[in-house]
Amino acid sequence: MLNLVVAGMITFTLVQSREAYRDRTEIATQNLTRVLDANISGILSKIDVALLAVCDEYERQLKTGAVAPKELNRFIVRQHQRLPELVALRGTDSSGMAIYGPDVTAATTKSLAHRDYFSAQRENPNLGMVISKPVVGGISGKWMIVLSRRVNFPDGSFAGLVYAGITLDYLSQSFTTVNVGKDGLLSLVAADATLLARSPKLNRPTNAPEVKITSPQFNAFLAAGQSMGTYQAKSSLDGHDRIYSFRKISLSQPLYVFVALATADYLANWYQEVYHGVFFMLIFLTITIALALVFSRQWDRSRQAEQALKALEDERLKMEKLESLGVLAGGIAHDFNNILTGILGNLSFAKLQLESEHGSQPLLEAAEKAALRAGDLAKQLLTFARGGAPVREVTSVALLVDEALSLTLSGSNVKGVVDLPETLSAVEADVGQMCQAFRNIIINAVQAMPDGGVLTITARDIGLKPGNAAKLPPGPYVRIAFTDHGVGIPQASLKKIFDPYFSTKPKGRGLGLASAYSIVTRHGGSLSVDSRAGEGSTFTIDLPSLERRFQPREPEAALPRREALGPLSILVMDDEDVIRQLAEGMLLHLGHQVQTCADGAEAVELYQQALRNGTPFNLVLADLTIPGGMGGREAAQQILALDPQARLVVMSGYSNDPVMASFREYGFVKALHKPFGVEALTALLQSLSATTKPATG
Repeated sequence: MLNLVVAGMITFTLVQSREAYRDRTEIATQNLTRVLDANISGILSKIDVALLAVCDEYERQLKTGAVAPKELNRFIVRQHQRLPELVALRGTDSSGMAIYGPDVTAATTKSLAHRDYFSAQRENPNLGMVISKPVVGGISGKWMIVLSRRVNFPDGSFAGLVYAGITLDYLSQSFTTVNVGKDGLLSLVAADATLLARSPKLNRPTNAPEVKITSPQFNAFLAAGQSMGTYQAKSSLDGHDRIYSFRKISLSQPLYVFVALATADYLANWYQEVYHGVFFMLIFLTITIALALVFSRQWDRSRQAEQALKALEDERLKMEKLESLGVLAGGIAHDFNNILTGILGNLSFAKLQLESEHGSQPLLEAAEKAALRAGDLAKQLLTFARGGAPVREVTSVALLVDEALSLTLSGSNVKGVVDLPETLSAVEADVGQMCQAFRNIIINAVQAMPDGGVLTITARDIGLKPGNAAKLPPGPYVRIAFTDHGVGIPQASLKKIFDPYFSTKPKGRGLGLASAYSIVTRHGGSLSVDSRAGEGSTFTIDLPSLERRFQPREPEAALPRREALGPLSILVMDDEDVIRQLAEGMLLHLGHQVQTCADGAEAVELYQQALRNGTPFNLVLADLTIPGGMGGREAAQQILALDPQARLVVMSGYSNDPVMASFREYGFVKALHKPFGVEALTALLQSLSATTKPATG
């Protein structure tokens, strides 16, 4: 009987394991669609900002009575230079002739009157941005999609359109940073199932017909009005069986991103489990036949061990999910924050170029707020990344709770009741991360009480014994409890409540509690929940205690008022061309001399040359991470070896990187966090003005 039970358990475990692999794969594809949605939406939104800028300039010139072609062409060229990924950025007249833009001549100009998007914009003044089906560019001869906006005469009639082309190859290349296995694929699909971009790329001649995706499951989701979904099917293009997840991008255009992982890829490790399971079963059968009496006496102990093993397996699966998201977040953090820096910086810079009463100011401010929200989301994702290790300091739980409450309950109809004894022990924590964890729990409580209520926060010093329920090492801890009287959490959802992207709320992203769990775990603590549907929830955090009260630091003396900053000679090092151009534009606008370079080796060479010429740089802005090249940390060491008085500022989107948190230990005088705008750059320079001499000569 024991052998039969063990054989059945192994079989059951393998079946459950197969389903678990499938579930994890579905979650992984859904997570990746969110990432691709943000990536593609960001690319298209950035292009739309350029289209709007050119439309505004075109219509402004029309209001003066006539278009100045040279002036308009120069404006379009400037916009095009900021978006090197575009193969075209042009303007047409009302007949459809492309007459404005770089490289437009009488010999190369083409009419767009036959294009569907042109006729659609001409007939309907309210379409906004229109994205075409894949077309072969009349001038470039490449497969591309065209984004266009209508231009109006002062009386509202059709004056033409402004359009930009981006190749399908570029969109396909933007997918290549995401690992989907040997036979996985990523694609961008229109609502009529036209394939726009795919990785791996499909090679086809320019005269080939457009590719259609024939998927009954996808069509069924669209017919039901669903904007996202997951299903399993065989590809109509290569015949591979895959799990597909799709998601409508966060724009008004009906475009969908697809992520698919092949069955053969995600079950590869499961086949190894089958081999090990069968091998284990054969060994077990041999041993049980020889030692049946001994094992029968150990049955109860074996059952307890099995339960403990299952608990450990559940915890391992949870940590695997967090680790998986961490690898993904760390992999895209650099590019994502660079994109945000380009967006936010150009928006803030664009605001300076326009009068305060200009009609585009509200649009730029709204876009700036959206970019800041994207930056907040990036910080939440980075909590899971390897760069998110806490930078700890001695702090007070009371200070963390007060800051989290003031930032979260302001403007809500929830009252916070705090019960913290004055004798409460201090803890050692990353203040920013732990405050974020507290805020995420408080936000969850506020959302659980939509009609208002009371959130009670208590904290006590406790001692945990060996074998405690929290599975923490024995010793002193501070226990913080957050109790609400909201809708509660169903029992079926409690096991998944800390999983990334799992949420019981229709509009929840599922990052808040998962982020809090990851932060607390990295601090050597535990986060647990006790809840019943309709009766509220209590989230409990145990953090290692220092067994002494918190002693606040003496306030620092006020710094003397700084005088206006004179012109400086500044070197900017960043691998992203758009950020170099952005920083150069902002610094020139602020009246400084600027030189840029792409990596640390070039920065060291330029600094050494400036020293030899007797015109050293007053300041160096260095990007921390340069893929495939010398980063800011190594460059700073070499520059300081050349000039111990050099003043260096480190830039990075990894806000939790130890170098950013302890920049002075690595030779930097300041840290500039990406994304940043003109205001942040100005504040940085002002903070250095007391000790930075202006450029001379």
